[in-house]
Amino acid sequence: MKSETLQLRLVGPTLLVGVLSAAVLMLFLLTLSGRADMEAQAREERLVANGVAGRIAEIEHAVTPQTVWDDAVAHLDNAFDPAWARANIGQFLWQTGGFAATFVLDAAAQPRFAMIDGAEASASAAFAPFAAQAAGLIADVRAAEAGRAPLRPAGGAMVAAPIQSSAVAVVGGRFFVLTATLVQPDFGSRLPKGATAPIVLTGAELGGDFLRAFERRFLLRNLGLHAGAFDAGPGEAHVALRARGGEVLATLAWAPEHPGAAMLRQAIVPIMLVVIGLVAISYLLFRGSRRMAHSLIVSEARAMHLAQHDALTGLPNRLHFTERLSHALERARRTGGEIAVLCLDLDRFKEVNDTLGHHCGDELIREAARRLAMTCRASDSLARLGGDEFAIVQTDATAHSAAILARRVVETLSGAVELPAGRAFLSCSVGVTLVASAEADATEAMRQADLALYRAKERGRAQFCFFEVEMDAALRARRVLEQDLRDALANGDLELAYQPQVNARGVVTGLEALARWTHPRRGPISPSVFVPVAEECGLIEQLGMFAMRRAFLDSRRWPNLRMSINISAHQLRMRDFIERVAELVRETSIDPMRIELEITEGVLLGDDPETHAALQRLRQMGFSLALDDFGTGYSSLSYLRRFPVNKIKIDRSFVASLGLDSEADAVVAAIVKLARALNLGIIAEGVETNAQRKRLMSAGCDEFQGFLTGRPATAAEIDALNAAVCEAVPAA
Repeated sequence: MKSETLQLRLVGPTLLVGVLSAAVLMLFLLTLSGRADMEAQAREERLVANGVAGRIAEIEHAVTPQTVWDDAVAHLDNAFDPAWARANIGQFLWQTGGFAATFVLDAAAQPRFAMIDGAEASASAAFAPFAAQAAGLIADVRAAEAGRAPLRPAGGAMVAAPIQSSAVAVVGGRFFVLTATLVQPDFGSRLPKGATAPIVLTGAELGGDFLRAFERRFLLRNLGLHAGAFDAGPGEAHVALRARGGEVLATLAWAPEHPGAAMLRQAIVPIMLVVIGLVAISYLLFRGSRRMAHSLIVSEARAMHLAQHDALTGLPNRLHFTERLSHALERARRTGGEIAVLCLDLDRFKEVNDTLGHHCGDELIREAARRLAMTCRASDSLARLGGDEFAIVQTDATAHSAAILARRVVETLSGAVELPAGRAFLSCSVGVTLVASAEADATEAMRQADLALYRAKERGRAQFCFFEVEMDAALRARRVLEQDLRDALANGDLELAYQPQVNARGVVTGLEALARWTHPRRGPISPSVFVPVAEECGLIEQLGMFAMRRAFLDSRRWPNLRMSINISAHQLRMRDFIERVAELVRETSIDPMRIELEITEGVLLGDDPETHAALQRLRQMGFSLALDDFGTGYSSLSYLRRFPVNKIKIDRSFVASLGLDSEADAVVAAIVKLARALNLGIIAEGVETNAQRKRLMSAGCDEFQGFLTGRPATAAEIDALNAAVCEAVPAA
């Protein structure tokens, strides 16, 4: 039944879409063709209207040479010469321009000469039918003549521009373009004798010759001239010819092109083919709908599974887990029970990815998911949230059952795992929260479990930790501390203290710069507290550059002492770190050979080419490099050989065990011998007793730093210490 319904849902819309598509296509083509026809007609009407205006301009241009002419002034104005008017006005314009009517009017606008259809006629009688139509044109010419500048000979240049006025007129049932043109000199050899000059009135008939020429010129069909306003039929174009007053005297009408209709005729066959094709496609879809319905049902189920499950492990994903957690919380509210939420991630998973590759990392994730699935009960909800993070919801839980599950998870995910690229050691940290409040939601439950997970990692990993209310307070306090640290760096509230470094004779040879922060309300805050905060919130680079700048400046006060400055891995990975250090050197004018930069062994882990290049550039600038906390991390002889290290710093953990642990004495002796063999300097930190100092000296270490030789001091105290005579530390 579901398959049949799906068939109808598939085929019905397809058929409907086919019919609607054909109808819309036909309507679109009809609309498009009609619009194309209208636009083509409007375009032709604009073209013809412009052509009529152009024809009038051509008529005016044809009359101009015979009227704006010094000879015309001499023979029509200075002394009227009928023979000259006959030859140069009447006959010339009839023969060259086909002007059907030509008149010469004197200064008082009275006719002196007339020629109608190529034959000279009585001026008064011939002009009488034209007088009323020409009156307005003559008035226009006289007005322009009155506003014209006085005419004077110009010595070879034109002295006058044509003064003309034209209009369409009907005279004796014939259509004319009447043009009144003022007689004027061209070069000024003859000037009019009075204030007004004669006027030549011409009439170009809009007859058969005009229509045929217009048809050929503008490629028109069936062009006709109709008296008055013409009622054009559908699909017929027309242009009205108007008198000076605006009334319609005649109408040009013709049959325009219809490109839209032609396009529609050509598109009928393709449209029918499209409709037939749509019907055929619908039929084929109908035949295959049963198979498609089954496939779609399967695909829908698969897509639903993929949307809610992790592709790598097959476990529910974060979205599905959130839904299950919400349902479990809702059930707990109804029944009054409790649920436990466990968040866990794999310890040092990034190191597996970095050393063995992402493929092995994926294998490790799959193995962890398999072990977790075997550990959880059927009623527990297990999910992979992303990366190496997993979560579990335990229903009907108690603190005891949640602790048992968390312990079982830690034990299950502990031990060696054989991977294609080698062996990896697996462990995990787990955060647990027990939700009993009716007000708790999924987001709050996950947040509490995350806080507990964070605490488990702080305590050393490979263990579980329950959420406690105090964790919220600790998190808020940490955020407040972070903001206060930002403000302190921005306001310059941090300071540097300097701990002396002395040789075997007790002479101060150098100083180590140590950051100090005195909070305005909390008092002194240990670097072991605010430095990790700076690393986590991205302030370590700003803190490091502050310490370097201040140490550079203060080192100028003690030119006889070496200055040691700690730099972090974050600083070395800054793209512009070397450039910023070089800029500080130029700004403070210090000698880099008096500066020792201390790095930890973790900086060298992985033999990063960029880190290697940065250290080489620092050495080239003149800085010396000391390896701090040697022996506590990933100590490697190859690191000492490949990286440009000048000095080894024995960690305080070995110094504190001298005389108490024979292994510590052996390690210190080995470190000293290694440094001597590689021609490296060596210094021990954390020296607090004479016994420790003596054992270090007997091992071959001759430089010390610690409370025995001097506590961290302010710059002013170092000034006094440096000024005094340094006495050797007394022997025990």
